[in-house]
Amino acid sequence: MISQLLKAVTLGLVQGGEGTATEPLRNRALLPLSLSAPSQTDAGGSHEDLPVLSNIQGDVFIFPKDAEAFIFFRISDVSKFKGALATFKPTSAADVVENLSAIRRAKLEAKGRRVELTQQQIAFTRAGLNILGLKEESGDQRFDKFCMRDNKTVFGDVSTWNKTFDRPNFNPATGTANVDDGALHGVVSIAASDLSTVRKAADAFKVLFECAVDVVDVIEGKIRPGKMRGHDHFGYRDGVSQPAIRGLTGHLPGQTQVDVGVIIAGYEGDPAFSKRPKWAKDGTFMVFKQFEQDVVRFDKHLKKSSSRWREFDPPVPLQEGETLTDEQAAQLCGARMVGRWPSGAPLAKCPVFDDPDMALDPERRNDFDYTVPDIHGPTNKYCPFTAHTRKVAPRNLDPYLQKKFIEASSIIRAGTPYGDELPSETSRGLLFVCYQSHLDSGFVRQAIQFSRNDYFPPISVFPQAHGQDAIIGGPQQLDEGPIVPAPTEGTDQYLQWDPTSNNAVPVTSVEVFVTSRGGEYFFVPSLSVLKEVSESWEMLL
Repeated sequence: MISQLLKAVTLGLVQGGEGTATEPLRNRALLPLSLSAPSQTDAGGSHEDLPVLSNIQGDVFIFPKDAEAFIFFRISDVSKFKGALATFKPTSAADVVENLSAIRRAKLEAKGRRVELTQQQIAFTRAGLNILGLKEESGDQRFDKFCMRDNKTVFGDVSTWNKTFDRPNFNPATGTANVDDGALHGVVSIAASDLSTVRKAADAFKVLFECAVDVVDVIEGKIRPGKMRGHDHFGYRDGVSQPAIRGLTGHLPGQTQVDVGVIIAGYEGDPAFSKRPKWAKDGTFMVFKQFEQDVVRFDKHLKKSSSRWREFDPPVPLQEGETLTDEQAAQLCGARMVGRWPSGAPLAKCPVFDDPDMALDPERRNDFDYTVPDIHGPTNKYCPFTAHTRKVAPRNLDPYLQKKFIEASSIIRAGTPYGDELPSETSRGLLFVCYQSHLDSGFVRQAIQFSRNDYFPPISVFPQAHGQDAIIGGPQQLDEGPIVPAPTEGTDQYLQWDPTSNNAVPVTSVEVFVTSRGGEYFFVPSLSVLKEVSESWEMLL
């Protein structure tokens, strides 16, 4: 049955078109593939080498959703928590496959009919696992030692964090992941077809666990309305590119393929395979981070930069006689920062003008590697090295960076926008969520070694500075001197050394469009481990 569902979903992807009944599946970058037909990928593996979908919590396949809530909690009564956990029903990856098939059928049989879905998942911090009795080291040194607040400076965050994540007793040197005071214990993710359904499910969770947990915070997100559906608040289609998991998902032209163990612990490709405790297998590490997007500042920056398009470096590769309007130049400026156009079309294949048709074609929108005809080696002729997508998801850097290393750096992204549309004065941004089997190989590597590294990507045997990620990197250094974070936390400011006054002065001209408001590291156990934990509750009575 699962095999047939997966094949149907895959057919829906390749047969649909803009405005057709299968459009929601056509736009998904991650499509499950039948375990009974691994030959449909380039490299499948045996059945014994692949996890059972019904044992994996489902958001690693990305919940189809229009709204989502994250319920952060502390466990107040371990015995009652385990008792409630026994009746809690997480959505498995196999359930997600069936949900996708139901969506496809609904679109084919009755255009516009919505499928009402409620999906949920539970994950725990290191402190939360300890309380539940899973005290063995997970095999992930960062997770076992640090909470994200300990790593705030490492990520270059100088902004004010949401108090949910801003624990007072952090320690960047020794870490506080195993210190219970002020720690979160877990998070429940609830995704559904609308916000009211999400809230009903959140209320049901609170009732089920009412004597077992203290809810610390509930953060809600929702898909943007109308034509902006699937886009972030800057206006760019999100989730266009995801890695294909060998043997579990389909593979489209240009899509990076990764071993199962890069995403799910306990399989080939897991860098900590030999160090995993039994309870870690079939689990994955989840990163949650709240990114606030300054849309007004971003739009102003594009408009201001549009008149200087003739100064862009590298130069705009216009054909003879071509020129750009101010609007086209502003769009190009944004595409050079993001690496894709608002439609999702890659700048590497559309270096001057957007191509919405390419963005809608799953066979073409990821079929690129940044090479340019007649140019040997990595080049920024069409796409700057500092473009966000090129920083966090590099391609074809041989011989300076091996393909296997790039594959091992992959993550599954499953975030949701939050906040109201302009002109609302409330904050807005992205509730970033990603999955990987090893934090330092995935999210941390992308955030620090790639995005905030002026010399990444490597394009020569001699280091060459390009600058940081144009979207999520730190502020660029000005000619007058280096820029550093202000020493006072919560100021959201940067300081620059002024040689005239021999002092550090505030910088007001730095363009920062994305501000971190905090986050945390979690582990998402398998359904069988959750069952074992819940069945141990009677021993505590």
